[in-house]
Amino acid sequence: MKFAVASSANARGQMRERRDRAATPTMKMRYPQFGSLRLVFDFTGAGPFTPAPQVNVMHPPARAYFVFPCPHADCDGEFDLTSPIDTLARDSAVHGNGHLGCPGHRSVDRKGRAPCGLSLDYKIEVLPE
Repeated sequence: MKFAVASSANARGQMRERRDRAATPTMKMRYPQFGSLRLVFDFTGAGPFTPAPQVNVMHPPARAYFVFPCPHADCDGEFDLTSPIDTLARDSAVHGNGHLGCPGHRSVDRKGRAPCGLSLDYKIEVLPE
């Protein structure tokens, strides 16, 4: 079994994420028209191990931070749903969906790095307060 090794770049990325999340306003402040948000993630990829589906519910006191790291531990990519959620708010919509490809790269044995190739199909639902 291989384990992902934390690198200094990974540690810097985690520090950046904590800083950015802390600087983001709460959902209630940024999107007062929303109650909570339900985010459903389904992943597809060419490799033998595809991450399981995920469901995230964001409540009004949560930070309005919608950047999610790729679920592959050795990938440096992330999925940013900020724009689709801003569009829902602007259009006063209660449902949205879309598709994103992971922009990150993964380790390939000892030969270096290659594009991740993971895809995310997401659904967003605005829940009443």
